[in-house]
Amino acid sequence: MLEVTRWVLGPLRSNCYLISSRGEAVIVDPGWHEDVGVVVDEVRRRGLKVKAVIATHGHFDHVSGVAIVKRELGAPFAIHEADVGLARRAHRSAYRYLGVEPPEVPEPDILLKEGDVVEVGGVKLRILETPGHTPGSITILGELEAFVGDILMEAHRAMAKTYAEPIAFTGDTLFKGTIGRVDLPGSSPNSMIESLRKLARLDPRTIIYPGHGPQTTLAEELENNQYLRAALEDRPLW
Repeated sequence: MLEVTRWVLGPLRSNCYLISSRGEAVIVDPGWHEDVGVVVDEVRRRGLKVKAVIATHGHFDHVSGVAIVKRELGAPFAIHEADVGLARRAHRSAYRYLGVEPPEVPEPDILLKEGDVVEVGGVKLRILETPGHTPGSITILGELEAFVGDILMEAHRAMAKTYAEPIAFTGDTLFKGTIGRVDLPGSSPNSMIESLRKLARLDPRTIIYPGHGPQTTLAEELENNQYLRAALEDRPLW
C-alpha cells in the first residue's frame, strides 16, 4: 500500500509530501528549514528508509529544508539539472524576500530527467519534465495498481482515505483552479502551455497533489480550470 502524507510548511505554505510503501519512502519538497523537523520525526517514528529527497523545482519555498533532511536521514537529493542554479541561490532568495536565510541547499546527488523512475516499496514513480514555472520543473507520476492512503498533517491528523487511481505531484505547475506563475525570472509561458498539455494527457482520474493548496483531480481541472482549458484550446492564458 502506498501512503501519501502531507505537511504545510513555511511562510508561503508549501506542501511537503512523504510518499511511503513497505518501509521505504521519498520526501518531496521539504520547503522550510524551521518546520521540516516534523517530517524527519515522522520518518524516524515509522522506521522508514528514505530513498531520495526530490525537489519538484528549485525555488526556496520548496528546497530550504533539504540540507536538514539530508543531514538527519542521509538520503540523496534529486532535482532536475536545469534548476540546480535556482537551488544554489535559494538561501539568498529567501533572505531577499523574507529576511530569513535558510541553510544552503546541498549539491544534488541525482540529476533527474524525463522518464527516470524512482521505486518506493515496489511502486514506481516516474519523472515527467514540466517546465514553465521554472526551467527544471518536474511532475512525479505514480501509476498505481494499489490503494493509496492519504493523510494530512498540519495542526491535526486527518482520517486516512484510500484510492486506486494514479497520482501526480505537480509542484508549482498545476494547482486546484489555477497554475504556477510564469512572470518570474526563468519562467516561460510557452513552456507552461506545453507542460499543461502534457499533464492533460494523463488519466483523468489522476489525483493531483500540488505544491501549494489542496489536492484535486485532473478530471476536475479539465472541467473547471480556466488556464488549463485555455492551454488545450490554444487560447491565451491571460
